[in-house]
Amino acid sequence: MNIYTFELKKLYSSVALWVLIILFLVFNIFLVVSSGDQYVDFIGATSHETDYVLNEDFYNRLSQVQTSEMEIDCLEQLKLDTYQAEDVFDGYDVNEVGERYIEATGAPEKFAEIIRNKYSDLQREVDKKAESNEAMTLYFAGATYYMHQLLFKDLMGWLIVEGVLISALLVLLSIGYENSNKTENIVYSTKTGRNILRSKFAASISAGLGAYLLLAMVTFVIYFSMNDYSGIWGSSVSSIFNYRNDIIAGVRPFVTWHSYSVFTYFLATMAMSIGLICSFTLMAFIIGTMIQNSYISFFVFLIINALMIAIPLMMSNTTLFSYYVKYYSMLSPVWLWLKHSLWFTDGDTDTLWKYFETMGLCVSILVLTASSILAAARFKRRDII
Repeated sequence: MNIYTFELKKLYSSVALWVLIILFLVFNIFLVVSSGDQYVDFIGATSHETDYVLNEDFYNRLSQVQTSEMEIDCLEQLKLDTYQAEDVFDGYDVNEVGERYIEATGAPEKFAEIIRNKYSDLQREVDKKAESNEAMTLYFAGATYYMHQLLFKDLMGWLIVEGVLISALLVLLSIGYENSNKTENIVYSTKTGRNILRSKFAASISAGLGAYLLLAMVTFVIYFSMNDYSGIWGSSVSSIFNYRNDIIAGVRPFVTWHSYSVFTYFLATMAMSIGLICSFTLMAFIIGTMIQNSYISFFVFLIINALMIAIPLMMSNTTLFSYYVKYYSMLSPVWLWLKHSLWFTDGDTDTLWKYFETMGLCVSILVLTASSILAAARFKRRDII
């Protein structure tokens, strides 16, 4: 425990860590501040009077809303957005999306059948949403798509990148510290010896997650203080106003596998983000134990992830093997990050399975944990000189 504490203090006393945190915070604050919208502010305030469920009570309350001259246009826009709104899930056939994906990618019958089964299961979820009128909620009305993308694609996506970079750098700096300072012979000949690697890993992943949570907390405090979600947290994330701009299937409803409110979807996304950062940290740990030099290790870490993105994109859909590479690559950490705005949905043309994000995260953590154990065992056996 003492070694863990000392390692943690050493990481948190790093000037580079706090410089990175400050730079990332400045960038995040810029994203938040540059996203102000009067209509969004009006909906956030008005939702306390109208509630977020689009029913008769909502329309009665909306008709009684009193507003200033400056906000009269916002009120008229809200009435225009919500009056005569229809449930997008009534009669919606999501199986057609699967067929378009199969046609666009030329998926072999083996994979096409899996895709059809996935969308058949999703159709049952769509029918449940239609039956319960789940989509008939306000969210941010006509500004929903913009606000959903801002929070769950832009802010969440950049926060994951920042958390990954910080966590990877910390674990690589911690593991390579003795090598950089030429103290390996002294440290590894002590009673603790190379078992110090356990404390280093525990301290670095704790410091990395702590830095990520600090970044997320400050960013979201500023974001939610500027954008009032308190009246619409209970809105369904599959609101009639939320949609996906799908290149293959066109504009279509934002369908999730389960019923998520904006709040529960936010919590689920945060949980996935933390898990994904842990996956990248494990990857960096493996590389660090094999190379030791922190700077070279970080460069290799970036190259490996860049290749994991590039290889599936460069492979043409001409052989069965290329389809295996494409579909299974989507379960890797870097591709899970690229698809973070589609978590808990049916995914994209190259997403074969439902719950792809959960499956990919579990597979990544299991494989990387096993590889980390093997890398640590190899580290203990390697020659110091």
